[in-house]
Amino acid sequence: MQVNQPQGGTAEATTTPMAVGDKVCYVAMSGGGQQYQLSARTGVIEAIDGSVATVRATNGRSITKPLNKLTPDGKPNALTRMLMGGQ
Repeated sequence: MQVNQPQGGTAEATTTPMAVGDKVCYVAMSGGGQQYQLSARTGVIEAIDGSVATVRATNGRSITKPLNKLTPDGKPNALTRMLMGGQ
């Protein structure tokens, strides 16, 4: 059996650089056992250390998230893209 795979081009993916003070969205997972809940949350970047950002959530708590898990506010977040089929 032969598998055909598309060849990649020379174009590189571009990401929006994020900075301290930017409003961002992220996906939070809660629950446990047999039930989990995904929710889209917003916050403001307080600090960036390498590829990890400290985000002040709207509830006042600070959390750390990898930069690749954050989306600029107003853009489709990971949960929205998943529900739309990756568009």
